[in-house]
Amino acid sequence: MPTPDPNRRNQILTHAEAILRSGGLAALTTNALAKAARCSKETLYDLFADRDALIAAVIDRQAEALNAALTEGLSGGDPAAQLVRVGERLLDLLTSDTGLAINRAALGDPSGRWSALLLAHGRNRSAPLILDLLAHWRAAGGIGFSDVRPVYQAFYGLLIGDRQIAALHRAPEARPSQAERRAAAEWAVAGLARLFPNA
Repeated sequence: MPTPDPNRRNQILTHAEAILRSGGLAALTTNALAKAARCSKETLYDLFADRDALIAAVIDRQAEALNAALTEGLSGGDPAAQLVRVGERLLDLLTSDTGLAINRAALGDPSGRWSALLLAHGRNRSAPLILDLLAHWRAAGGIGFSDVRPVYQAFYGLLIGDRQIAALHRAPEARPSQAERRAAAEWAVAGLARLFPNA
């Protein structure tokens, strides 16, 4: 069996994201995707075993930049600066058009399968890396805590606030600019240092 072409796979995922943004989960059918990507349904099944695999691949691709920043942050450098970069990418991911489309689809899926995939391929992969980065910051002497979980919750709350909720409800100007994402991430990291000082 020939090796799947990664470029073709990415092209199809780009079309899948566009369908999600314009029509939601109900619009993401095999027929619609094959038509948009100008490929056969057999090609789709060669690349993605089923619809759940396709959805998981969309989520994975969205999380790639965030997880790359987390992996980079754990490899060395100033943990606080690395956490700022991670915060920027997390806020970008959660308020991007595709990120919002994925979350709206999950919220609108009564079966809960979309939400389970979103958690498994999104938060459950990224959150442990953020916890590790926070522990790395503590080891470097920049922050102090005995339990990392409330620190993670505080970071998420300081960074995201109600921005994602506002964006999900299409509030005007809910999508922060690049400069605003940077400022929000810097503020969240500075807030953590004040809330959890290294005693």
